[in-house]
Amino acid sequence: MQSGNRFIEALLKGDSVVISEIYERFFPKVLQFILQNKGCHARAKDVFQESLISIILAVRERGLEIDNFEAYLFTVSKNMWRRELEKQKKWVIKDKEVALVDKDTDMAMFAVEQKRFELYQEQYDQLSENCKELLSLFFNGVSYQEIIKEFSYATINTARQRIFKCRSKLMKLIKSKM
Repeated sequence: MQSGNRFIEALLKGDSVVISEIYERFFPKVLQFILQNKGCHARAKDVFQESLISIILAVRERGLEIDNFEAYLFTVSKNMWRRELEKQKKWVIKDKEVALVDKDTDMAMFAVEQKRFELYQEQYDQLSENCKELLSLFFNGVSYQEIIKEFSYATINTARQRIFKCRSKLMKLIKSKM
């Protein structure tokens, strides 16, 4: 059994030993991300807990299959934290006018965003390894010069064309599933 499946099974069954291992292994990365992005330890704990609950619900209700538990958990946590930061910005922008969002609406919006991410990830996994590496560098802001070196392309034009083709392929895959 894959370790990711072991973690999911433990969450579904409430296996406290493996759940403790999940906290020990994966919480520090989430904590570090949240602390680096205007958060605190208490909020990191809340986000981590909410992420685990979200995963349990996705597996139970939608039959979601997760290949890489650690990456998925981190992505869910990161998305939840970014969403929370966005809500905080809206409160500041509106100054004295505080827009309250009920928890059900907020969770529904998160679920929609998460489904979009899952669709993207599923289709991204269908790409060739070359396209995955290329798009990963491109989406992470790596310069064309560095991409040219990494892939031994002749010119910037070649790199741009290859990125365009990979992005087009990804968009086509995503649109075919919508």
